[in-house]
Amino acid sequence: MSAVTLYAWAVPAYFQGSVVDHTWVTTYDSRVKVFSKIADVLAAGEHYWYSWGSFHAQGGTPTIPDGFLALGPANLPYACCLCKPDVDSNLDRAARGTIFNYGRDGVCHQLANQILWATGQSGMSPATVRRARGYWLSNALFGTYGKQHAAWASRKLQCASSSGSITMNTGHADPDVDDFQEHLETTLKGRGADGKIKSLMDHRRAFMVQVERMQYAAPAGDAPSASELNRLYSSFLHDAASILGEKDFELVFGEPPQGEMNVVNPSIYEASVQRPQEQ
Repeated sequence: MSAVTLYAWAVPAYFQGSVVDHTWVTTYDSRVKVFSKIADVLAAGEHYWYSWGSFHAQGGTPTIPDGFLALGPANLPYACCLCKPDVDSNLDRAARGTIFNYGRDGVCHQLANQILWATGQSGMSPATVRRARGYWLSNALFGTYGKQHAAWASRKLQCASSSGSITMNTGHADPDVDDFQEHLETTLKGRGADGKIKSLMDHRRAFMVQVERMQYAAPAGDAPSASELNRLYSSFLHDAASILGEKDFELVFGEPPQGEMNVVNPSIYEASVQRPQEQ
């Protein structure tokens, strides 16, 4: 089975101060086929990408009752090469795509998007998990496909070659694709919008440099804690609220500004840093 349909799903990410959903990808419609465990998925000849999370039989959020986010046709070997399915991302390096370091290179949104890249063939734009809660918050922090730009570009080329997949010939093929500015320009209109967009994008670029210096200059084994990362990311989002104003912040991010705006799940992060970090 090389031609499949990929489905993306969401459930709320339950941790203190969370403003995000957890997202993952399957080869089956969990509204129709319900599997209670990964062994049942495999027995049925289907696949499940954990996407830095645990196994969920079905999706469902307060705003999307069935949890369905997106779907698209894909080449299965290509998708499996981009990110290995059917195994916890914390247990197998191949199941992380190029989101090697959870909370630093990206979170589940970026990894789900990497898997869904396989739906963007024959000139079609790939599906994303943009309907998930907190998607634009994580996108502002990590981009659409995470921060390992060179590794991601290399992975796409390697997998296209090994799977015989037809790669896209659109603007989305740029290895550094980042649709946050496009989202701002589509969302913010009227007087003062251009100035707000420029100010936020300038601040975002400076913030990303600051974060990379902090995260990757640290001695090996001395990764920042989840609480430190969440405080840092929240500080950027608070700055974004100051730049945009409360009304426009909610338009852009789908959430009003809050005291805590946490995107990194501490339990997943703390488990992930028990293994050697990757650069």
